[in-house]
Amino acid sequence: MYRICLISLCLFMMTGINLVYAQNGKRPDWTYGMFKDLTNSYIEESHAIGSDEGEARDKVATEIIKRRIAGTGLRTQVQVEGSRIHVTGGDAGTTVKSRVLDTYTERLGAGEYRVYLLVQTAKNPELEFEDVEVTNHYKFSPAAFVPGLSQLKKGSTTKGLFIIGAEAAFVGGVVWAENRRATYNSKINTTHNTTVLKDYVDKANNYETMRNVMIGGAVAVYIYNIIDAVASKGKKHIVVLGDAHLDVSPFASPMMNGSMASGVSLTFTF
Repeated sequence: MYRICLISLCLFMMTGINLVYAQNGKRPDWTYGMFKDLTNSYIEESHAIGSDEGEARDKVATEIIKRRIAGTGLRTQVQVEGSRIHVTGGDAGTTVKSRVLDTYTERLGAGEYRVYLLVQTAKNPELEFEDVEVTNHYKFSPAAFVPGLSQLKKGSTTKGLFIIGAEAAFVGGVVWAENRRATYNSKINTTHNTTVLKDYVDKANNYETMRNVMIGGAVAVYIYNIIDAVASKGKKHIVVLGDAHLDVSPFASPMMNGSMASGVSLTFTF
């Protein structure tokens, strides 16, 4: 019976985690405002409203270009085609070198759109862009071993808090059920009344079963947390490729005697 309860409880918790995650918005963090000053370029966010997506994109790009050439007195026209920003006018040469890294569109109503652009603009047209990537994938982190922490770092706040709450509830249930089991177990030797004795034994066994269910639930949530932390995507973020970084990943290797050796692999890239 307790196995059925354990399976049902775990399925409920896993379903709850997935439902909470599914309700989280997918709007990237950079749309709330971003500006990065790199060696050769700037990365910045801007947004505008238009009657269609194309008009809104052009308005956004124009605003960003105006920021970059402010004070030069140049008059330019801007058009967005895919990831390329075309600038015409100015001094009959290339005055701005820009590209779109990511875009996000909101439909506000009939015939009204808000478009967000994340744009990389070279500080000088002769400079090469840094190799950057906007991705929702995250490298493995030791935070995966702490329930909910990896999810919080990926921007899945509600999901992370749900995992933390579930793990805390199960662990608290283990402590409470074990305390009650020990209490009734200690009372068994205090009476010779068979009816009372049977009641103490039954209650001790019931709390032992409940404790085991809670332990199973805590283990299930913890395993799910690690799998989710490694496999799930998070909110989009910017990665400057080529930066020095340390990768930490678990590994398992077969031994000559047939057993398995496990550990942690550290890889430093520069």
